[in-house]
Amino acid sequence: MDLIIFLSVYLMACLVLTFLSYRKKINWWLTLIISILVTPVGGFIYYQSNNPIKVYKEARYKCRRCGFYFTEESTFCPYCEQDGHKIPLKKVYVDMT
Repeated sequence: MDLIIFLSVYLMACLVLTFLSYRKKINWWLTLIISILVTPVGGFIYYQSNNPIKVYKEARYKCRRCGFYFTEESTFCPYCEQDGHKIPLKKVYVDMT
């Protein structure tokens, strides 16, 4: 009976750390593996020592024909324009870290 209670508390602590890692946007699989194999204390140390990746959006301009991204706004794709095609660039937002 004591073993069942111990294992329940142990697994619950592992799952709580995994959920916190998922919300912090760090590698939650690694937190779960460390918590189960080492101890939840090891998982907590891993959780505290990692910072989340900060992602922000940046405007880029993409050519639909060749697929190149440009940082400066232009009317047409300069590479496709050299080939004789006038392809307008589309404004897209990409994730940057």
